[in-house]
Amino acid sequence: MNSVKPNLLRVEVLSVAGTVLELENIHSIKVLLEDGSSIGILPGHAPLIGATADGLLFYNDEEGKKSVYINEGVLTIRDNIVSILTTH
Repeated sequence: MNSVKPNLLRVEVLSVAGTVLELENIHSIKVLLEDGSSIGILPGHAPLIGATADGLLFYNDEEGKKSVYINEGVLTIRDNIVSILTTH
């Protein structure tokens, strides 16, 4: 997929079995971290690596606010691409 608009996010959730979820043109996301805190991510966020917990991933796209359940894993942010590598 290469249709991400400038200054918006691409979000991908991956597991050992393959791609779980791919989202494009996302305005913001919020995800639960391993320590119980949450992080909000906007376009232009600094590069980051963190551990996520089981829980809801909230995201805002052109249609509004939505959520999806994700398993614990590792979150990376780089160049407006948010990747979450999950355990399953």
